[in-house]
Amino acid sequence: MEIIWHGTASIELRTKEGKILFDPFVPLHGSKVDVKLEDFDGFNDIFITHGHLDHIVSLPSIYERNPGIRIWCTEAPYKTLKRKKIPKENLEKIQFGEEICVHGFKLRVLHGKHAVLPKPTPKLLKSFLASPARENLHYLLHENTLCKERGETVFYEIEAEGKRFSLLGSLNLRDDIEYPTDCDYLILPYNGWVNNFPPAVRVVERLCPKNIFLDHFDDTFPPFTGEVDLAPILEKYAGKIQPLEHNKTIMI
Repeated sequence: MEIIWHGTASIELRTKEGKILFDPFVPLHGSKVDVKLEDFDGFNDIFITHGHLDHIVSLPSIYERNPGIRIWCTEAPYKTLKRKKIPKENLEKIQFGEEICVHGFKLRVLHGKHAVLPKPTPKLLKSFLASPARENLHYLLHENTLCKERGETVFYEIEAEGKRFSLLGSLNLRDDIEYPTDCDYLILPYNGWVNNFPPAVRVVERLCPKNIFLDHFDDTFPPFTGEVDLAPILEKYAGKIQPLEHNKTIMI
């Protein structure tokens, strides 16, 4: 089995029977991440964790190149993608608690929770305006008004080839959900908070995974994103945690 990180929260899982993709996103101008639109060609099934722009805004362009794709998502991104002219025939609306079987994968859709994003401040706005990537601001602010999460972040429990994965849509968990524990691999998006370390520890201690892969810590839509300090989480879970590398295939 293979796992490939295509930047942001874009995760590809491959088995002998097929491949699936989560949250494809093409980095914006000014990002040093080398992920291209064509990297997302050839998929039949794409799964979305929530409706924020960095999880769905590239899908119309992906659909244009791959008109046979099937996109699995909850109601909020479903509505957004319909407004963005993706035909309903290409959209599969999913429900929390649902089980989906495709290409040798079994996925269970659990209700996750989004990280608490930092509130805009004059200092933050000044930093955005001073950034070399400030040309992205108009696009990001416009898409941010269209692409809403609506409390629908998904936690995917995935089984394939005898291995169990937990893939989080954001760095948080609900208190009223019993999540699976002791999975073989936790795919953890290390982003979204002013300080990601304490929320990450809470998630890891609650889920007790055997191994951890980090994603979503890269700078793919500047000036909203920047470098994320991984040192605290890597030190605390040394020996069981690994930051993923862009477009590098890992055999598991």
